[in-house]
Amino acid sequence: MTIVASSDADISRVSEGESSPGAMLRTARIQHNLNVEQVAKELHLDARIVTAIENDDHSALPEPIFVQGYLRSYARLVGLSADEIVSRYSAQGRPNPPPLSVIGPRRKAPMFPLPSARLTRNVILALLAGILVWLAYPFAERLVLSRGGETEVQQPGRLDLPPVFEEEPRSDASR
Repeated sequence: MTIVASSDADISRVSEGESSPGAMLRTARIQHNLNVEQVAKELHLDARIVTAIENDDHSALPEPIFVQGYLRSYARLVGLSADEIVSRYSAQGRPNPPPLSVIGPRRKAPMFPLPSARLTRNVILALLAGILVWLAYPFAERLVLSRGGETEVQQPGRLDLPPVFEEEPRSDASR
């Protein structure tokens, strides 16, 4: 039972005379000889919603996003411009709803807050460096003491060889 306006003259006459979307839709409905129950049945809405739309009763209507869909369907049913009806509805102070935002799941706070990974790494590296210095200290001390003694200045062109120790011959009796 889709009903469309009979001519463009009907559409222009409706849009010139009324300024609110509900009044424009009511006038177009009456011009098409429809009652509220017929429109409600065609749009699959409750008659109270259709009446609230025609009376511009925003308190009896659901959220604006749903009302915009109802207005578009109603405007197509009676042959009006759906975009014009929705823009007039939005101009009445019922702006478009804000865009939806995604909210992630809430994380539970840990019972014992852990330090950051960077801090943990730096502490471990400092401990390892300290252990390395502690283990290397005796060797470094011996090295410093051995170099700190008397040093002989060698003369150029002369090479001192270390003394040679001769082995004593072994006797056969020691076997």
